[in-house]
Amino acid sequence: MSSLLGHALAGLTISAAFTKGRPPRRTWAFAVACALAPDLDWFTGFLPLLDGTSLSHRGMSHSLIAAVLIATGAMLIGFRSELRNPRHWACLLSAAFSHGLLDACTFGGTGVAFLLPFSKARFVCVWQPIFVSPIPLSGKLLDWLLFSLGTEVVWIGIPALLVLSAPWAFQWLRLLRKRSEETP
Repeated sequence: MSSLLGHALAGLTISAAFTKGRPPRRTWAFAVACALAPDLDWFTGFLPLLDGTSLSHRGMSHSLIAAVLIATGAMLIGFRSELRNPRHWACLLSAAFSHGLLDACTFGGTGVAFLLPFSKARFVCVWQPIFVSPIPLSGKLLDWLLFSLGTEVVWIGIPALLVLSAPWAFQWLRLLRKRSEETP
């Protein structure tokens, strides 16, 4: 799995992409929560479940149906009826679905069961540039964690930085154009 930081950054970036300017705190907070929510199935690792079952990690909680339920639940819990609109719901849905997509792009672990309960097939991306984040953190695993965080900086952090800085870059370009038009 990608680390919690990678998933949270993806949720924050998605909320910024769905809003003009700086996203409202409520929107980014719930987008981050939706992006993190599928990893609650990590706790099933303490149960006597075999890897690859629908309740194990990257199972039902990472499916498309779960993303719809997570986004709908977040919308009902986090937004009063007058603030609910399809754009907010699409933002939350994209954030929830981003979790499975990032996990499918990780090298290692089982695939993601996007189509549960209709199919038990597990999917991985052909190109897997992000390394699985290890848990627990001891000995050599700390080195592996630092390496996996480095891959997340490259493949999640840099694109997120570009998306998050785009509004300021466009505003700066507009200001430059306005100044050049004003000066004779």
